[in-house]
Amino acid sequence: MRLSGIFRRRTGRFTARAGAVVFAVAGMAALAQGAKPVVLTVGGAHGKYRQVQAAVNAAAAFDGRPVEIKIAPGTYHELVLVPSHDRDLTLRGAGAKSTIITFNLGAKDKGPSGKSIGTFHTSTVTILGRHITAEGISFVNSYGKGSQAVAVRTGDGPVIFRHCRFIAWQDTLYVHNPRARIYFSHCFIQGAIDFIFGKSIAVFNHCVIRTVSTVPGTCLTAPATPKSQRYGLVFLHCRVKAGKQVKKGSVYLGRPWRKYGATLLVDCHLPAAIAPAGWRNWEGTDYYKTARFAEFNSTGPGAHAGRRAAWSHQLSAATAKTLTPRSILGPGNW
Repeated sequence: MRLSGIFRRRTGRFTARAGAVVFAVAGMAALAQGAKPVVLTVGGAHGKYRQVQAAVNAAAAFDGRPVEIKIAPGTYHELVLVPSHDRDLTLRGAGAKSTIITFNLGAKDKGPSGKSIGTFHTSTVTILGRHITAEGISFVNSYGKGSQAVAVRTGDGPVIFRHCRFIAWQDTLYVHNPRARIYFSHCFIQGAIDFIFGKSIAVFNHCVIRTVSTVPGTCLTAPATPKSQRYGLVFLHCRVKAGKQVKKGSVYLGRPWRKYGATLLVDCHLPAAIAPAGWRNWEGTDYYKTARFAEFNSTGPGAHAGRRAAWSHQLSAATAKTLTPRSILGPGNW
């Protein structure tokens, strides 16, 4: 089936190697015009700021210039908000093994009004700015089992993550805004329940997706892709892994959080933990009728092309060949 036909119908020590930061289009334009990035430092023996949020706040004084925040090795127990007015900001850690931003809010926690705060307000790090890059950082929500608890929530984008880790249990990574372009390169995302979800156009390139679910029937993804959006959550050359406690055939690749939810896997390796049907419906709905779930060349013991849910699709080699970060996300240094 042609792609156009498909896409018209939601803790511990970690390792990651650092990679080169690539600014998005606006950041590159600023540099090309001779604007050198302002460097702010956090933590360590010589960091000007002790917390990441303090450096983010300080970046506002350099409006119109790219800002790089260098974060020394350490565990930063704080909530971080990159506001919507920030542009051309880089958060550069010393490597996800050693630079960790963590907090522990859950959706059931009570806010000042006495009511539960809800999933939207649980994120350890919230990135609402445009042309934001993060490199070599672990983002953790340590709340654990029993509630939605987001490690990172993104807004309008574009946002680029390179060599980062995202760790939580339920709802780890929330790519919230429709039409936003979010890119993940050589990242690690871990969770148990619907832990990659949202409305954005998000590409995961050469990433590791690790499920630690002990509950049969849980899913890796829960897309809420708008009908008008051709792409949703796209995984290119990724590897899905499962913790030792995860039972064979107990985990699904995704379920549609809203009508027209879209998840696509191309050249991905799947473990035995993935159920042969691959995809499941959102309980109590008929969202499967409009869901846009597709694969090409899945490999490994969890790849069962002939046994997938009847309403999912297998792409042709010709269609899959056209799928690259740039063809999906549009112009940019992806």
